[in-house]
Amino acid sequence: MNDNKTMNNDIKKSDQTTHQDMIDLMRGFMDNGKPQVGIFWYDYVNNTLFGVQKDDADKYQDEHGINTLHKLHKDYWMKQHYRAVAKNQKDSIFFNETNYTLIPRGRVFVRPDGSLYVTVGDWIHGMIGNQKVIDADKLTELLIDEFNLPEDFEYVTDYHWDIGHGWSGDKL
Repeated sequence: MNDNKTMNNDIKKSDQTTHQDMIDLMRGFMDNGKPQVGIFWYDYVNNTLFGVQKDDADKYQDEHGINTLHKLHKDYWMKQHYRAVAKNQKDSIFFNETNYTLIPRGRVFVRPDGSLYVTVGDWIHGMIGNQKVIDADKLTELLIDEFNLPEDFEYVTDYHWDIGHGWSGDKL
């Protein structure tokens, strides 16, 4: 009988520990208002960001290395693609598109001095193919809201982020 009582106490303790762990975990999901770094794709038709992966910028602010979330667009995209295929989510962009570089994407970085910048391709200037489709002001609003960026953050364009381009696998 004592064994059952001990076991019940252990279960109650375990439930309390699990409950506190869940509360602590959920606190981590809250928007703490801090600037964040990470990756995103931009759906210019619906003026939304998607595939956003982010974390607090102050965790990545140092004087050495890459000062951003350590997650590749390619890896995230393929994981979502396989998930969408497994769930037969035919309406998902991840289901229908295997090339993550064909949708406007970017990355938010933090410099050692704490300033933030967003890397994007030439698509930021409005054109994809021969059509003017990007509204940089709308994108800026979305990024400020999603990543808690200051209004004066900087865009940096790089060939790697252009539509249809990415890092060569052999160079990684």
